[in-house]
Amino acid sequence: MDLDKVRIGMVCGTHKGSGTVTWVDGATQTVYLSDLVDNHNIEVGIEEIIDDPQIHNHDDFYY
Repeated sequence: MDLDKVRIGMVCGTHKGSGTVTWVDGATQTVYLSDLVDNHNIEVGIEEIIDDPQIHNHDDFYY
């Protein structure tokens, strides 16, 4: 995903889990997420974000 497509408040999926974007650091290409399940912070590189229109947390499943 491109860094310019990531906005604060959007939900993103990563291999570390899904979360709501709380902060984007353009200098280091790092995105900070708040986990959807327990509000823990997740720090991922922009290349780790899955560009998928269906974002699910661990309890959801695909139909």
